[in-house]
Amino acid sequence: MGVKITGNLVKEGILAILSIFLIGSSIYFFLLSVNLAVNQPPNITASLLAALIGFSILSAGVTILKSWAIARAAEKIEG
Repeated sequence: MGVKITGNLVKEGILAILSIFLIGSSIYFFLLSVNLAVNQPPNITASLLAALIGFSILSAGVTILKSWAIARAAEKIEG
């Protein structure tokens, strides 16, 4: 009567943790880009690169979350 831990549950947990980590990393890179833009003298090239990296990481994290949500919905529809 205990909790069964299946391979699917472990995979879902890993995906959730990975996506949260990626979204957190993207926030770090966005804040880094703002910090680089306001420095004296401003490092515009580095700021734009950090913003681009942050956006790429954010899109990866959101894509993983969307795929996970679609897979769970399809699993519920199947029955």
